[in-house]
Amino acid sequence: MGMILPTKAMAVQELTIKRKLSENALQIQASSPVALGVRIPTVALHMTELFDTAIEQLYRIFTVKDLVQKFSKSSAVLEAEKGGKFQMFDGNITGEYTELLTNKKIVMKWRCRNWPEEHYAVVALNFVPTLEQTELQLDCEGVPICEEENMKFCWQKQHFEEIKGLLQLTTLNG
Repeated sequence: MGMILPTKAMAVQELTIKRKLSENALQIQASSPVALGVRIPTVALHMTELFDTAIEQLYRIFTVKDLVQKFSKSSAVLEAEKGGKFQMFDGNITGEYTELLTNKKIVMKWRCRNWPEEHYAVVALNFVPTLEQTELQLDCEGVPICEEENMKFCWQKQHFEEIKGLLQLTTLNG
């Protein structure tokens, strides 16, 4: 008594409102980017180094498994092609090649094992010819700020100096 019972028209209207609300909710969810991993403060590094070798040889040192294993003195996995994966220094460095311009440039997604899960830096190696040498320009963006000094040290000691040692051995051995 005194109640207003819903009519068929009201039931259809209520269903339409619920459907529109749920469609809008889906649209909102779909358009909101889902953040993966954690946001951490990062820095960019720029380093240059001169090598007493031809561009072709220096480029090969970064793209040929046997040569990477020689300078790193550890096992490596390399698929030197766009989208190819790599793993160096017994799995402490992993990533993916995103761009390879033969004897000119290599760009990689790069991460150290101890970095936050799913965090990658972007490492670009540019090979620049100079008189009887090759200048390697390293640009690295997205290095966790707490790893800046360690990253510089690793590139200098474990890459540049070891590659120079390998080049001297290669030159001496002919």
